[in-house]
This record gives sequence, structure tokens and C-alpha cells, in this order.
Amino acid sequence: MSNGAVNFHKNDEYYTPLSIVSKITGGEIDYDPATTNEKAKEFGVNNFDTIETDGLTTDWSLYRSIWVNPPFSMKKEFIKRAVETVKVNNDIKIWVLVPIETLTTKWFNETVDLYNLFIPNGRIKFEDPSNPKAKSPAFGSVVIELGGTVNGSIKEVQL
Repeated sequence: MSNGAVNFHKNDEYYTPLSIVSKITGGEIDYDPATTNEKAKEFGVNNFDTIETDGLTTDWSLYRSIWVNPPFSMKKEFIKRAVETVKVNNDIKIWVLVPIETLTTKWFNETVDLYNLFIPNGRIKFEDPSNPKAKSPAFGSVVIELGGTVNGSIKEVQL
């Protein structure tokens, strides 16, 4: 029986609401390596990759502002790619949405040196196309910002 919760263990297909992305990025996205055709259109992103085109194989350094809501089963790969990209060009801004517990893992702290942190003032209600009545997950999410003028700041995001 379903309780209406987003099930991240069985399904990586969940989407961030446009309102959250806009508040964090200011609507400045020109590439999304992990999206769908529908979400790219909704976000106004002309350059994007889907699961079929595999954003991990694209050259991210061609863009100036990148939003990433990776499949949580592949968050390590996407974070590593984001870190590699800003090492090549620190003028690029990359925002990566991850479960909050990611910040406390050894691999994250060994991979990411300096970042800004966006903390929602509640749990994000992700959109799940297979379950329109889905509720917020049982864990919190945060967005890390890499590149650009990163200075270790922490910002609250109003939901």
C-alpha cells in the first residue's frame, strides 16, 4: 500500500519544482545534465541531457550556469563531475541538489573543498510523474553551489 511518499529507493525519477530552482539560481540556467525534455522546457533550458543522452559524457565546461538534480543513486558521479568542471573553469556556477546526509559522508568531504550551501526551510515536495499525490521524502535535501564566487556561505531557501 502506498502512503503517498516519494520512494527514492525504487525510483530515481523525481523532479524539483521550478519555484525552488528559480529561487536558488535566479533562473540563470543554461545547462542541465540530468533532466527530461518536459522539465528542460519548463525551466527554459535549451541545453540539457536526459537519461538517454547521459549528461556525464557531455563537456560541462561549455556552459556558465548548470543546475543538477542528479539521480540520487548516482549523486557521487555527478558531484565529482561538477568538481572537475569548476577546477577547469572556476567562473562556472554549478548547483547540485543532494540529500542532506551527503554533507556528512567521507567521500563528499574528500571530494568537495569549498561550496555555498542552500538549505530549504522545510522538505522539498518533489514532483513524481508516476505518483501525482506524492509527499515530501522522509529526509531533507540541500543544494550545494560550486564555482563562481563560492565563499562557504549558508543561505536559507523559503519554500
